Formats: sequence, structure tokens, C-alpha cells
Amino acid sequence: MGIANSHQISRYYDFFRDKEIVFTKSNLQILKMDPRQVYVKCAGGQWPCLINSSSLQAAKIIIGTNSGAYLAIQKDKNLGVMLRYCFIDANNSPIHFFVNCTVGEINKYQNTEELAIITLNFTQRPPDDLIFKIGEFLEANENFYHRKEERIDINKNSIRKLGLEKEESIIYIENVPRRCILKDLSFSGAKVMLVGVPKFLVGKNIGLKIDFIDTNESVLIPGIIPRAEFLEGRKDIASVHIAFNGDTVPMVYKIHINSFITTYQKTILSTQQANANNAVNQPVINTAADTKNVPVVNTITKKDPEQEVPAQEQTAPTQPAQEVPAQKETVQESVEQK
Repeated sequence: MGIANSHQISRYYDFFRDKEIVFTKSNLQILKMDPRQVYVKCAGGQWPCLINSSSLQAAKIIIGTNSGAYLAIQKDKNLGVMLRYCFIDANNSPIHFFVNCTVGEINKYQNTEELAIITLNFTQRPPDDLIFKIGEFLEANENFYHRKEERIDINKNSIRKLGLEKEESIIYIENVPRRCILKDLSFSGAKVMLVGVPKFLVGKNIGLKIDFIDTNESVLIPGIIPRAEFLEGRKDIASVHIAFNGDTVPMVYKIHINSFITTYQKTILSTQQANANNAVNQPVINTAADTKNVPVVNTITKKDPEQEVPAQEQTAPTQPAQEVPAQKETVQESVEQK
């Protein structure tokens, strides 16, 4: 989806460190986690386990009560433990790492004697790969509720950044597939164009198909058409507004929309900061009109020549100003009036 920088990683850790993700089957697929390569390491050996849930401070694992790890932990609850995570990157290569932990609560799993659920508390900040995976997932869910009305216009640039194949798509209206053109997307809905009469489309249940080529995934988002109108100047093409069913929006779609919105916001902030820096550092250039009334300054002495008074003039006594008779002013005013 994207490359995280240190600022983003730190923000994820600060905001989501205590938020927990339950590793359901669908969440494992979204996080691209390989549960077959997850292990718990302690007492000189390592044993397979299942991660039930994880935050950035702790994880809950499920292990068999007959496994060596469970027996070692039961024998010494102060035993140092390492939990091995494994994710699959965009090139289908595994990314695995260990997290140092201490043992917390130990309970039966669903009241069975064969399985136990153990809380492992991280002893330090986990690796950046785990912070990014969990942080991106949680941020997408949070923005889904707080930024659901922000619209993304579909154009060449947004198609590329969203990982879409093209602007053309398929909309299923009452289970009947029809071709459409995507005009905008958001967390909560979309706008499309298709051939049809608006009054026969309003109120219909739909499913909008979205193909993401960057992750080779396709989603079908259910919703309803609350509003539709003819495209301006056309009587055969309808502009259709779609409202998604909030609880059924796929997580894959949320992550793609969230990635675009947050990246776009960062780009705007970076541009604004760059413009501000350029404005501060830009040299001031005065034109001839700006400088015509500014006195010339001596480049050697850095003094204004008009303020430099010769020594002879400085020693000469000042003469008192002569008063102009009031009669002269009166004559001058009468001339001007004539």
C-alpha cells in the first residue's frame, strides 16, 4: 500500500499502542499474516501457536496444554518468552521477527482442558513492521467513522494512487450486472454514471464491484441508491449516488481509501510548508519606483550623505530665521484670488 516513514510509525505507536486487533480469518488475510510461521520461543525451544489478538503492547496466544511451551511457562511464570510474527510483503516474501515478552495471565480457552490462552506483555516497543501493520489497520477503521464524507474524484492520478485498474466498473442493480463509470469514491459511498432513467434506479439495492490491481483483490460493496438524476445535457445517462451499507464495507476497501486520503493530506501539508519556507527565504528585490525616494548610502562609511555636514558648516553660527510680514502673505493671497 505504501512506505511508512519514521514520523508515521511514531504517530501510529502513540495513538494506537493500547488498541487491540482480534486476528479473525478475514483480518489475517487483510494483514497478510502467515499463521503457519508463528511460534513462541522459550526454554531453549520453539513451538507453534496461534495469535488470538494483538496490540502494540501485548498479545494473546493460544497453545496446547501438552506443548513444551505451556509446560515450561507453568513451571516458571517469570520465564523470558519470545513471540515470532510473520507477514507476507507485496513481493510474496516473508517478513518475520521476534518480540521479547513476559508472561501475564494464563486461562483455559473456551473452558477446554486441551487449549490455553496466555497473555504476553511486550518488554519494549515492537519492531516498526508490526507497528505499521496494526497502525494502518486501526487508522483505516477510525477514519471510516470520522472522515466518511470526504470524496475522492476519480481521474488518472487518483486511479494510479488508489491502485484501481480503470475508471470503468460493474454495478449490480437488483443482481443484474450493468456497466458504469466511477466518478468519485469515499468511505461511505460513491457516484457513478450509467445508461438508465433515474426514477427507475432510486431506492434499488446494488453491489458495486471495485478491482484493485496493486493487491490483486476484488471487492463487492453492497449499498442502495438514494438519489439519481440525468447527466446535464443528456436524457439517456444517469448520474447515480450510492450509499454503502456501513457494516458491510470490506476492510480492503477501507485501507485503500484511507491510504489515499492520508497521503493526499501529507502532500498538501508538505507543499504548504515548502511554500512558507520559500516565502521566508526569498530575497527582497526593490524596483526603481521603490528606491527613488530612498537616500543613497555611502558604501564605505555606511552613512547617509545628506546627514554628513562639512566641518566648516558645522562651525558656522546659525542665523536666526527672518519673519515674513503678515502684510506680504495677505497680498499674495489676494493675487491668487484674482
